[in-house]
Amino acid sequence: MSKIIYIANITLPSERAHGIQIMKTCEALTQNGEQVELWVTNRKKMGGKKEPCDDIFKFYGVKHKFPIKKIPVIEFLSKKWKLYFYLESISFVAMTFFLLLKKDNDSIIYTRDESIQFLGFFVRKKIFWEAHINLKSRFLRNTRLDKLSGIISISESLKKFIMDKYIVVSEKIFVAHDAVDLEEFNNFLPKDKARELLNMPQNKKIVLYVGGIMKKKGVFVLLDAAAMVDSSWLFEIVGWFVHDESDKAKKYVADRKINNVVFKGYAPRNEIINYLAAADVLVIPNSGLCEETKLFTSPMKLFEYMSSGRPIVASATPTMLEILNENNAILVEPDNPEALKNGLLKIFQDKDFAESLAENSKKDVQNYTWRKRAEGISAFIKKR
Repeated sequence: MSKIIYIANITLPSERAHGIQIMKTCEALTQNGEQVELWVTNRKKMGGKKEPCDDIFKFYGVKHKFPIKKIPVIEFLSKKWKLYFYLESISFVAMTFFLLLKKDNDSIIYTRDESIQFLGFFVRKKIFWEAHINLKSRFLRNTRLDKLSGIISISESLKKFIMDKYIVVSEKIFVAHDAVDLEEFNNFLPKDKARELLNMPQNKKIVLYVGGIMKKKGVFVLLDAAAMVDSSWLFEIVGWFVHDESDKAKKYVADRKINNVVFKGYAPRNEIINYLAAADVLVIPNSGLCEETKLFTSPMKLFEYMSSGRPIVASATPTMLEILNENNAILVEPDNPEALKNGLLKIFQDKDFAESLAENSKKDVQNYTWRKRAEGISAFIKKR
């Protein structure tokens, strides 16, 4: 059994996907027999509220609990000031350092945060970095990577990128794609019941996108595809808005008079499952022009899509091709609205084909549960 301290400079609960990913990872490691403690920031949410830990577990549907420590940070400045984020980040790392001095040397640090890598210069503990994107800071970059005990990469493409760019040996990097909690789909509603619950029309072809309203996620390509089909189609966009990008997307729809798109905004976890049940087809139109969406990401929604028994149309980016193939999804050229539209049409033109894709993806996703992911991570940590 390892003593793992997962350090994350985030506020919980959060509408962002990383909150789910971190909580599910900690829960799965706990189920796997590891002694896990999650350290997060104690900064206030936008409404000035600080959530009790019990509410955090309830928010994410986490049944196997673990200790959560709230780290105090400097936050006297307004978030409108850029200096706020620098002070907050530095104070979080500093407070974490002093708290780690009280921990046993056999405790292991696990993190997604690049800033936590700097603790490798000051503490005698193994540090494992879960890589989701490329490193942002050049300061002592290669030295920081050398001091890490191991890297958990979210995709094979990102592993190759790190190996090639930073000359890291393959043995130091373990690939652990994101995953899904299959239990959440035990009470999956029939399509008509889900639509009734969500007040969605029964007679429309419903295309669902779940995620951030961002150009790099291919949302504008999806909107262009929506403009190419008639009003018998309904494109439902469910997810968190990203400031000016979501405003641009809404303006884009209004200016072009695209009348078959609905922006639903953020939805809680249990409601997301119902949206998946209500849809005819699920889309991941990730851009191939953005390094992050092309080479790095392993979106959780992909595995949730696969668990839903609904057909998937996705961009044929390297990261998508690590999981999807011609037997479990329709793969289309990224950044091409015409290709996306044609991929969607195939779903409705051949019902048997669409059902076979959905059934195959549902079988394939059995290999991508949080528990199996945690087993692989635990084994990798023990070897290092």
